[in-house]
Order: sequence, then structure tokens, then C-alpha cells
Amino acid sequence: MPETIPAEPPRHQSGGLAVALAKLDLDAITVADAVADVASMAGENVTTAIRADFKELQADFKALRTDVNARIDTLTSEMNARIGTLASATDARFAETNARIDGLDASLNGRIDTLAGAVQSLQREIGTLRWMIGSGFTLLGLLVVVATFVLRNGG
Repeated sequence: MPETIPAEPPRHQSGGLAVALAKLDLDAITVADAVADVASMAGENVTTAIRADFKELQADFKALRTDVNARIDTLTSEMNARIGTLASATDARFAETNARIDGLDASLNGRIDTLAGAVQSLQREIGTLRWMIGSGFTLLGLLVVVATFVLRNGG
């Protein structure tokens, strides 16, 4: 890869401050100390600005977190209210359904009791009819025997 040559010659880090101080016929150590002090102060200013920006960012983050927490609390309250309403409606529907089931159960039990009574009545009737039919055949048999006896002996 070919090396690129910058269009402008590189500047000294201190800029024109070192040159200006050197023109005042100050020794090199004094100039270097002055440039270092200015650089240190510039660094402190940047650090202070960064700290201020960071504190502002922290404050913004705290405010945002407080806002988000408030919104979450609001949504939680609304959701709990909706769940409570839904639970109440569901409980009411279950109660209504249970009442209908109880009503149907009572009605069905009444019909079953009526049907059981009718079946017992029919069973008694059938029993009575069996006796009557049995008695009828017995009487018919006796009549045939008597008629046969009378016709053979006296007839």
C-alpha cells in the first residue's frame, strides 16, 4: 500500500501557544510548563464537560425510568381492573350456568320420579292382568272339566 503524504504539514499539539511563548524570549522549560498547564486545564475542562453531560444523561435516564415505571404501574392497575371485571363477569356466568343446571337437574329429577311412578303403576297393572288371565284360564279349564263331566254322565 503506498504511503499518503498529508496536504498540510503536521501542526504541533500546542498550536501557536508554544510559538508565541517562545517569541517572548522565555526559556524552553517555562514554555513547556505553560503549554502543559494549558493542556491540563483543557483536559480538566473537557473532563468537567463530560461529567456534566454524564450527570445530565443520568438525570434524563432517571426521569425516563420514573416515567416508564409510572406507565407500568398505570398499565398494571388497568389490567388488574380489567381482570377483576372479567373475573366478576365470568363468576356471574358460572353462577347463572350453575343455577340453570340446578333447575334442569330438579326438573329432570321430577320427571324421573314421575316416570318411575308410572312404571311402577304399569308393573302393578301387568301383575294384576297376569293374575286375571291366569284366573280366567283356570276358570275356563274348570268349566271345560265340569262340562265334560256333565255331558258324559247326564247327557
